Amino acid sequence: LDGVAVDDIARAAGVNKAMIYYHFKDKLTLYREVVRDMLRALGSAVDGLAESADTPQRKVERFIETIGELRDARPWFPPLMMREMSAGAPHLDATTLGHMRNVFVGFSAILEQGVQSGAFRRVNPLLAYMSIMGPLMMNAMRERAAATPGRQNIPVFVTVPRQDLITHMQENALRMLAPEASRKERSR
Repeated sequence: LDGVAVDDIARAAGVNKAMIYYHFKDKLTLYREVVRDMLRALGSAVDGLAESADTPQRKVERFIETIGELRDARPWFPPLMMREMSAGAPHLDATTLGHMRNVFVGFSAILEQGVQSGAFRRVNPLLAYMSIMGPLMMNAMRERAAATPGRQNIPVFVTVPRQDLITHMQENALRMLAPEASRKERSR
């Protein structure tokens, strides 16, 4: 945010600076709207998942798929959020934080449905959320670093097919949430 001028944003967007100021009071307002766009989309999707007739397991699988889909549609989001969060979220106002909260509340509702149905063991919802979001965000950052020419022969930068990542994360999430008896059976 601090390192780019509105002139640069206008040039990259192919619009004149006046058009940006017509729609947004300032650069910070534009930035917050970009963040809110992703959070609104994810929050809406999570609300729909929580209210759906799917099993809790399928809801968690779809949650992970949805994050992947939204990330593909908005590839700028992971690096923007990683930078914002690592700085202590200084540019996120109450409205934007409210959208973040809505995503978490919807995810927590899915977990509680799983606990109530016996499909999941009780876990700390924040730790479960971070256990899913963290690797997905870090992989997005890894992919960005891998795009630099000359890094493709470094093992950590090898391309991982998107579906392999999604499947891996779904399996890990369901393993993490499985009731104790199921976890013991799976480890045999």
